[in-house]
Amino acid sequence: MKRIVLLGPPGCGKGTQSKLLVERNSFVQLSTGDLLREETLKSNSDLGIKINKIMESGELVPDEIVIDIIVKKVKEFRDKSIIFDGFPRNINQAKVLDNSLKSVSIELDNVIFFEINFDILKERIENRIKESQNQEQRKDDNLETLLNRIEVFKSSTLPIVDFYESKEILNKIDGMKSIDSVYSEILKIIS
Repeated sequence: MKRIVLLGPPGCGKGTQSKLLVERNSFVQLSTGDLLREETLKSNSDLGIKINKIMESGELVPDEIVIDIIVKKVKEFRDKSIIFDGFPRNINQAKVLDNSLKSVSIELDNVIFFEINFDILKERIENRIKESQNQEQRKDDNLETLLNRIEVFKSSTLPIVDFYESKEILNKIDGMKSIDSVYSEILKIIS
């Protein structure tokens, strides 16, 4: 069983790579965005209403809410390979994730950091929004919200790169390469 974290800003390709690992390598994807959106779809969920308001403003959902949802899922899938997509997002979450995994005798194998060019990322996001206008569009898929999420990523998430580097489980990949090239690099790292 492998436990990996994919780190990178919104629009860098974490979700795409997670889906490939799920389809081709039998991983279970724990995407905080998906788990939080799932909670917002539950009827009569006060937590879902609260999460929805936070997400629509482009802010991050508070740690205690995210951690509670993630820990429940980790316990549910403890016998499967897991990808953490969009979590942890800050030092506190990284430490709590480590402690939560240790409490069920699990450790992270790899943290994969998608290095990107932020100017090109903005173009990717604009294209994703244009493409999704013809399909079902996520409520948080608008340029202003996504650019705000990038700024939040820079201030909150980038510092955990050092945390995982010190634990000697961080791997950096060029997130600007093609989907297949990035996928091949991930497979080399986790094999």
